[in-house]
Order: sequence, then C-alpha cells, then structure tokens
Amino acid sequence: MGLTTFEAHADRRVALVIGNSQYREIPALKNPDKDAEDVSKTFRLAGFEVFAAKDLTRLQFEEKFRNYLAAADGADLAVVYYSGHGFQVGGENFLIPVDASLKDAADMEVQAIKVDDILRQLRSRSKVQMIILDACRNDPFPRKDYWLRDQLIVAGDSGLAQVTGSQNTLIAFATEPGAVAYDGSGDLSPFSSAFSRRALAPNQEIRSVMAAVRRDVVKATNGKQVPWENSSLLDDVVLMRGTEQPAQPPDAEQDQQTAERGIQVAAAAEAIGNRDIRVPVGVGPVPLKLDLPAKDASLSLKLADYPATGTLSLPDRVLSPQSSLMAAEIGNLRYEPQIGSPAPVDVGFQIRVGNAAKQATVKLSPNVEPCDQAAGEPLDLQGVVSGRLPNEIGGGAVEACEAAVKSYPDVARFRYELGRALLASGRVDDATKAIQEAADKGHIRAVYELGYIAASGMGAAPDLTKANSLYAQASDKGDPYGMTALGRALFDGVGVQRDTAKGLDLLLKAAAMGHVDATKDLAVIFRDGRNGVPADAARALAFLRAGIDRQEAYSMAILGLLPRRSEMSIAVCKPKVVTKVVTKIKVIRTPAPPVQPPKITTPKAPLVPIEPVPWRGNAGDNDHSPPERGSGDNSNG
Repeated sequence: MGLTTFEAHADRRVALVIGNSQYREIPALKNPDKDAEDVSKTFRLAGFEVFAAKDLTRLQFEEKFRNYLAAADGADLAVVYYSGHGFQVGGENFLIPVDASLKDAADMEVQAIKVDDILRQLRSRSKVQMIILDACRNDPFPRKDYWLRDQLIVAGDSGLAQVTGSQNTLIAFATEPGAVAYDGSGDLSPFSSAFSRRALAPNQEIRSVMAAVRRDVVKATNGKQVPWENSSLLDDVVLMRGTEQPAQPPDAEQDQQTAERGIQVAAAAEAIGNRDIRVPVGVGPVPLKLDLPAKDASLSLKLADYPATGTLSLPDRVLSPQSSLMAAEIGNLRYEPQIGSPAPVDVGFQIRVGNAAKQATVKLSPNVEPCDQAAGEPLDLQGVVSGRLPNEIGGGAVEACEAAVKSYPDVARFRYELGRALLASGRVDDATKAIQEAADKGHIRAVYELGYIAASGMGAAPDLTKANSLYAQASDKGDPYGMTALGRALFDGVGVQRDTAKGLDLLLKAAAMGHVDATKDLAVIFRDGRNGVPADAARALAFLRAGIDRQEAYSMAILGLLPRRSEMSIAVCKPKVVTKVVTKIKVIRTPAPPVQPPKITTPKAPLVPIEPVPWRGNAGDNDHSPPERGSGDNSNG
C-alpha cells in the first residue's frame, strides 16, 4: 500500500472540539456551534477520535476535558479546537464557558479556563500537541480588573495574547496576537471554514495547511484578519493522510451469475449483522471478532455508518467514515469506545460482490469493568468513571479488580484500583505492592497514593520528605491530588522549605481542575489571610461558591446564603478590526496583611434552606481544617 514506516501503524490521534455560542449573561455568538460541528466532521474524516461538545458550562468543561485527557494519555497527537468567547488578561489567555458572569474580580480564577492549563496537561500526555483557537472575540464583560494569583490585573485589551509552547507544539490563532477576528457573515467563521477545507487536503503537513488557511482568511476579509501560529514542531504532522485503502483485486468471477453473488452477499451480511457486542471501556482497541463464512477475494466492505463516538481501526491504520476494507481484514477490526460516552453505537457495513450489495449493522455497547465501578477514583486523569472515595469502596472490590488485572495485565489503572480496594480492606502491604506496580507501569495517581501512604505512616514511620518527593512527581504530570498535596506542603512549609507563592499557585491550578480540597484550602487562606497572603473576603467567597457548585459539603456547611446579585450592563460583542493594540496593564501589589485579618462578613440577606447533602468524607473529619486527601470530594470533581 506504499505506507512509510512512520505511517505503518495505527497512530492514536485525539481531538477535543468545543463550540460555545449560547452564552447566558452576555450576547450569544452566531457561529461557534456550527464551527465545532464542521471541524468535528473534519477531524473524524481524518481518522481522529473526536470529543465534540457545544455550549459547555465550567463544570461540563471540566468533565469533558478529563475524559479527553484520559483518551489522550500516550497519544501521538492531541488537538484542542475551540470556538467561542476568549480574551487575554495580563498576558494570560482565557476561554469563557457559557455560564461565566465575571462580575467580581475573583471570578476569573473559578469561572474561566486558562489556555496555559490546557497546554500543560497536553504536554504531559501526548507526543505532539496542537491548540487551535478561533476565540476571536473582544472582551464583552464590563469588569476589567481580575485577580491572577498574587496580582490584581487591570487591563483594557482585545483578542488573545501570544502563547509559547514546548517542543512539538503548535498553537494557532484565528488572528494575530492582540487583534480581534471576524465571526463571519455566513454559517461558519472565515477561519473555521478555511481550516475544514484545507485540513482535508491529502498528505499536507500542518504548517502548509495553516499557511493555506492564512491565505484564504486574508483574502476573505480583505486583509483585515491574519491567522497566526507559533510552532515548535520537530516532527511532520499530517492530518489527512492519502487514502490507504486496498486496491480492489480483479474480479475473477465475471461470469458468475448475479443470483449467486446475491447469495454470497446475503450470507456475509447474516454472519456479521444484527449482533450486539459488549466492548469494555478504557482498555484500548478491542477486537470485535467478526468473521465471514468465506474469504472471497472479490468481497469488499465499506463503512456505510461510522459509530457516533469512539474509533474503529485495523492493526495498521485507523478507519475513517469513508474507509473500505477487504473480506480478509474483517477479522482484525477493532473498536475503542469513547470515555464518558456510554450509549451504544451502530456500525453499518455495505457488503459488495460485483454488482450485488447488502447492508449489515453491528451494535457496539460500551461497558465499564466491575473494577472501575467498585474502586475507580475521582479526578483520576487516567480513569474512566466519576469514582468513589475510600470509605465508599465496598465488599467485592478486591475480587473484581483481581479479575481485571488478570484479564488486562498491561492496564495500569486496574492495578491501582486493586491497591485502593486492598487499602480499604486494611491489607496495607498488599495494597502498597499493587500501587507500586501501577506506578511502575505509568499510572500517575498511583504515584500520589504512594506519597499519601508515606505521609500517613501506614505500616511504618511517616516520611514527609519521601511523600513530598512523590507528590512533586505526580504534580509534574498534572495530577490535581499531587498538586494539592504539594501545594499545601509548600505553602505551610511542612516537610519541605516553605515557598508560599509556589504553593498558592499549585493550589490554584488544582482548583482550576475541579479538585474541591484545593478550593477549600484557598477559601480558608483568603478568609483568614495566611503566610503573607492578605485576607480577601470576595476571593474566599468565590472559592466557597465553587465548592458549592461541586456539591462539596464543607463549603455548603459554612456558606448558606444566596450569592449577591448585581445589575450588569451588557457589552455587545461585535466583530471589529484592530490594526494595532497597545496593552496597558496596571499591576496592583497586595499590601502586607494587617495584624488582625478581617473575617468574612455575612450580608444581610435571608437565609436559604439547603437540602442535606450526605457526608462522604473520611470518618472523623468534622472540623474546619482542610483534610489531607479527597475527603470532601463528593462529586466527580
């Protein structure tokens, strides 16, 4: 088939495509939903596994992004394509969920999505990363000052700032840094339309594709919009590879009767059709074990209906919605379900011999392994379920996970979940062994868990130095539990030299990923003012509200009031041309903390009854100090 060595295996290529149009508190955008739909089709035709989403709230983004990261773990190419509101503050780029209000200075930290956070996660999981931002829009919010870590940034700016990546990264913008791009007069933005058209050119390297996109957009906008990209790619990246479908062999049975061909096609359709195949989630491509009654060389199959989610592949290539395969290849067909998409999907085949053709449909039903159901952990970026807290792991979990390890010895996640189940049953030595095996096989949360075991002194004296070293390893790989544990240690100087700024930054990063223990810690820090960080009631309230959004019991217990509502004027989001943007940023340094830090004052508003939330934390964790691990994480984060 003329494949190069680089192309002779089925590369794992995963794309997350988001279109945010229906904003709730600011004007809606016309095209992002349609942009996302069009770009999703483009990536699927190019053989990507595509996670497509429209009009995501902040919590929905967190869940979708976690599922995408689990699929992107170890991928050859990971892509994020975003169309919607986005702007820069203080040189940082933010994507805006549809439920964002940004009414208070502290809201940016808990409501918006930082592009650097996305890029950092992709770097730790994939060989090559691409972020493509059709986030052209000017800032539609009336507020212009926002807290970013230890600085209050005051900025009046448009567009997005330049982003720098590490090696093998491409970051593309719909327009040049600091400028505002067009939403477009048609159904698609000029940028998305050009990208979808150019990306499907066979065997074109991505930098050539983006150059062609730039020419198209400049022409379409009469030079008013110029797409831009930063690239540190070391490898050539081809989105749409040339058709690699086997050539049809000559039909040696030209004189065969049409009726005989019809019988042969009907037999083939009956052999593979009307089947419901259960496919486990999160174990890689699973052989479907389809078989035909005869391997007639003249029989071919074409994908008439590609599954709505997940990926079909052969050992040497990923199949796209327009792929064909020969009868001899059907037995090697594999399917990998999409994490977070439990609905069954259909695969339709058109089976043909000569002029005779017939349709056959196979149903594929994703199923979660009992081990994942019994012992999966919240916020595990290599997990496939929302997860359970340690005190929620019940009987039967050990047996379920032992069976999973036996069936899938190369899936590190099952060894880690076996360790969690053993730990819950009190078998510390066996648990530590299983967790260490998982860490050795590359499971990141297992590294954190080894740190937790070292810090708690299970079976030995506590070793905070070892614990913090392991927390740092997990944190460097993007694990929110590792970030939170190391952030606490650095902020308070526990077992490590105090570094308040770095500790606070790690807690903010973990909170941005939805870890409620980090939001609790930050709420306490800003409530009381600690280690040189001034008390700030508004920031404390923002993080408590973030905890409530995730049904976290600690936050709900101490914040039983309606959020203060204020009137806001709506700034119309209109495309406009910016030939030159001068950014003015005023940095207001926080003052030294007063001797007696102010406490949060309760607004005079009626109390709002809150439905009781079942406490899912560790037994005995009923004080107001932040717990040492995910005791309050009673949602999937």
